[in-house]
Amino acid sequence: MLNKNAITSVIISLLLTGCGGGSSNDAPPGNGSGNNSTLTLQANVIQETHCGTTVSSPNAEILVHDQNWRVVSRHKANSAGQISAAITGANTVNLSIITFSTGAGAEFVVNSYAQHPVVDMGTIFVPGKTQQGCECRTTDVRVNSPNGALSASDVQLTGFSSPELRKSSPAFNEVLFEQVGICRVANGSWPLLTAFANHGSANASAGSIRQYNGNNEVSLALNQNVSTIPVSVDSSSASLLEGHFTETGTINLRSRTNSNEVYVFNELDGVNYIMVRASDNQFDVTDEGTVLRSSSQRINFLPPINDAVVLNIPTSDAMGALENFLVRDLPSDNFNYNLGTIPGFNTFYLYVQTTLTDGTRYFQSFVGPLQGQYPDDVAPADYGIDDKFDENIRATVAVSVIRYNESDSYQQYLLNQIERSKLPAAARATGKWAKYSTVSIQVTAPN
Repeated sequence: MLNKNAITSVIISLLLTGCGGGSSNDAPPGNGSGNNSTLTLQANVIQETHCGTTVSSPNAEILVHDQNWRVVSRHKANSAGQISAAITGANTVNLSIITFSTGAGAEFVVNSYAQHPVVDMGTIFVPGKTQQGCECRTTDVRVNSPNGALSASDVQLTGFSSPELRKSSPAFNEVLFEQVGICRVANGSWPLLTAFANHGSANASAGSIRQYNGNNEVSLALNQNVSTIPVSVDSSSASLLEGHFTETGTINLRSRTNSNEVYVFNELDGVNYIMVRASDNQFDVTDEGTVLRSSSQRINFLPPINDAVVLNIPTSDAMGALENFLVRDLPSDNFNYNLGTIPGFNTFYLYVQTTLTDGTRYFQSFVGPLQGQYPDDVAPADYGIDDKFDENIRATVAVSVIRYNESDSYQQYLLNQIERSKLPAAARATGKWAKYSTVSIQVTAPN
């Protein structure tokens, strides 16, 4: 992964020291059927807009690798956002998907997958949102409460394309968001705006508005109160949180310990789904960085939630196996890993995040089975990424084992992700993707 030598010393100092080693042999692309049949990898590349639509994008590329993650072919999206790659003699291949955005808030994302089926891959999303095809402007939004006082620090607003320039409390029961960016399809409806106050508490309130004039100040009343839903968790030390995901945005989440209930808005207009999550967390802070160890399960619900929620936090040997990877396999001279047979999990996830010297946010991930080889430098040299890494800039490394619903095979996980990519946002989070369990370790090195 990126800057491997620069970050592993910090990881070791934060965890346990260890060692690793090994080697691998050259191998052809994939581990397929052994015949000479030709299959096709294909995908459509799109970028979401600030007005709720999508546009085709050429800012993506699929790299096909051999079993040791060397690039054997490259396939860039055309101007219509289409990628096609003919693969001969293999049903599965190691591949990486590169997507990027440019300009203000630029992002560069590399997602690598071991043993990926050679099929129609569905939709690839370019990071960030564009104003292409949108009509945008700024307006003031005045949030008011008919039930009492409001604090500016406790009120959140969603649905905007850019956040407010200023937030103030002109009256005891009002919070004014000034110069909020909003976008719509030309001559269409302005986006759903939703405000929340005291989220994560029994005193929370919320409100939404659709039909308003974007040329004038918008008045939004917090006229919805929460329903209290009991939660059963199989851990006395778990923390709980709930999240509301609307058709135009999400809110910041607030975690609570020693709680056996969540507070949800069952009748709030515009809520696509509600998330309820329980986690066992251990958070350690030192001068050299932070370590978060977490075991969690979340379930997404279509509103309303009327019955008690039951959550089961995963328990297994996963935490120890992940820590061994960080202190033994990641610092080693090779890129092999072996998490053994962890009960209830079949998928390994490795993630790195940092900021490049030009301000671009950089993300790299790897998804694979519990044993195999992960890639190192994936982005081809013509992207110019290697020259933009700075070991003194803050970086985060996370490793986890994951599963949706019950324990599907790794290959089924990949096929489900392809199916998921073709669905609307709410459908991608519910149905057979509603229940998600993970055990993870996240290490963050300071600046």
